[in-house]
Amino acid sequence: MLKKRSGLLYIKKRTFKEALTLGIFVFPFIMSFLLEFLHFPSLIKYAVDGMYFIAVILVMLERGKIIEKKYAPFAVFTVVFLFYTLFIYLFNFQSPFYYLWGLRNNFRFFAAFFLFAMVFDEEEANGCLRFMDVVFWLNAIVTAFQFFFMGLRQDYLGGLFGVERGCNAYTVIFFAIVLSKSLLNFMLGNEKTGICLLKCGTALLISAMAELKFFFILFVIILAFCTVMTRFSFKKALLIIVAALLLTVSGLLLPIFFGESRALTVENILKTITASNYSSARDLGRFTAIPIISREILTTPLSRLFGMGLGNCDTSSFAICNSSFYQSHAYMNYNWFSSAFLFLETGYVGLMAYLSFFVLVFINAWRRMKKKVSDQLFCRIAMIMSIVCFIMVFYNSSLRTEIAYMAFFSLALPFVNRTKNNVAETESINEEVSV
Repeated sequence: MLKKRSGLLYIKKRTFKEALTLGIFVFPFIMSFLLEFLHFPSLIKYAVDGMYFIAVILVMLERGKIIEKKYAPFAVFTVVFLFYTLFIYLFNFQSPFYYLWGLRNNFRFFAAFFLFAMVFDEEEANGCLRFMDVVFWLNAIVTAFQFFFMGLRQDYLGGLFGVERGCNAYTVIFFAIVLSKSLLNFMLGNEKTGICLLKCGTALLISAMAELKFFFILFVIILAFCTVMTRFSFKKALLIIVAALLLTVSGLLLPIFFGESRALTVENILKTITASNYSSARDLGRFTAIPIISREILTTPLSRLFGMGLGNCDTSSFAICNSSFYQSHAYMNYNWFSSAFLFLETGYVGLMAYLSFFVLVFINAWRRMKKKVSDQLFCRIAMIMSIVCFIMVFYNSSLRTEIAYMAFFSLALPFVNRTKNNVAETESINEEVSV
């Protein structure tokens, strides 16, 4: 096991690139505080762009052309996907600013993934996870205040992630990481039953308060995969039973808070999933977006395969980057779903390529777990989060927002640098196996 240092993001002498990478990780947690409470200009969001750009340059200068084997599949994927988007854009050229804006919105998280993996070590990663545990309770307190004293509900109930519409989408990914770690640690014997159940109950209660019905489904998925990934025990079986009860009770709160029409029933869930429209008669639904786009916009086989070009459907507060397509088709709200956005700009090929990244993470994390060359908990978290991210592509557009830095941090966990203690343990295990 990794010997943890005391504290959360413990104070140590960090290099400039380490400080920048840590800043990228922390930013999603403080962004709403800076923008909504301290009233920083919205341009502060783009400070992260400078941070990862400088950090990537520093890493490249340090490593040169050397790429470790564990990073190679992801490096190949990123380069191939990048050249694919560039090649397709040559046939759909509109504005270099459109393409550069699309490049920024889609590839910044891949850059963050490599930084988390190459710059962080296991101590730093563990510190980040402990930091998220503390933030979880702070978020619960802030959310309770917003709900009971400020009267905030549903899409406006974001806790530490703000009070703007849609801020609760940040909560979904945050809870997914925290509960994956907590449930796995419990099932591996590294967390007390009471603490784990309290986290589950708190997350489900907040999900009911924010009407995050999707998280109830996600919770079942996370619990199922945590169960499959760990050995059976009666203690674990008891937790699953209590977790099911917590899920039921939290689901019963929905009609109390928002009326009978909001009840967590199979009928309501299917209705939400299969709805042709999301919020109006003219926009797209989560799982009807691609068929409608195929029928009404990408009407030829080639356009469906390759899309309209990266950035040519994008939107921005900068007029020079706000595409003409978005200006004429904003009513469709396609920008609310990553799948619709990717399909429009990169076609079936681009969408499948993007989804393959999460498959790649799952496979490589599983291999590293089996070979015992990475922290077992880290591998399991990454495997679960790769499934969560795959689903989130179709659920909303959160993987295009700052919360995606948090998601890609969780995906990078199996590939962070090992500490000396763990390297020695791995070598010892390998020697025992060879003997």
